[in-house]
Amino acid sequence: MAVKLNTMQFKLSTKPLLVAFLLAISTLGCFEPPNYSNTPEISFNSIVKFTVDDPFSGVNAKRDSVIITVDFKDGDGDLGETPDGRNNPRYSDWGNYELKTFRLDPNTKSFVELEQAANKTLFFPILKPDLKRGPIEGNLDFSPSFFYNNRSRLTVIKYQIRVRDRAFNVSNKIETDTLSVRLTY
Repeated sequence: MAVKLNTMQFKLSTKPLLVAFLLAISTLGCFEPPNYSNTPEISFNSIVKFTVDDPFSGVNAKRDSVIITVDFKDGDGDLGETPDGRNNPRYSDWGNYELKTFRLDPNTKSFVELEQAANKTLFFPILKPDLKRGPIEGNLDFSPSFFYNNRSRLTVIKYQIRVRDRAFNVSNKIETDTLSVRLTY
């Protein structure tokens, strides 16, 4: 009698699991992919700064590292570029992401663009390695650095960012919050 009871208990305990499994499968079968525009859309997520030692610049050398996180959505998933694709002449003005730096002018209290050669032509890699068309969303981290020297001073900065896909559709432009970094200008 005890054996039948254990068997019966086992059968009863698997029934809720089977129901949950069938419910999960039926829910997944009804999943429809999001309907995003083929023009990328981005939004500001966060910006953080941390100071690190820079052993390549000498004893006690430091640098400010910034991580900017941007959320993105794209309807056809053609974000990112291959190393060979980066040679396309259409990328001559900027890569597949544009990162403009602005510093606060202490005299005028307005932001002035800070030209940085290192930020002229920037790329991020292909985000869908299988290259299948379809919606994609996620976030991108951009990581500019500012190296200390004897002329650098604490400066308030912010960024403007936009991205473009392989079809050269350009996203909206976003602006980050401000933060202070050691800067030479």
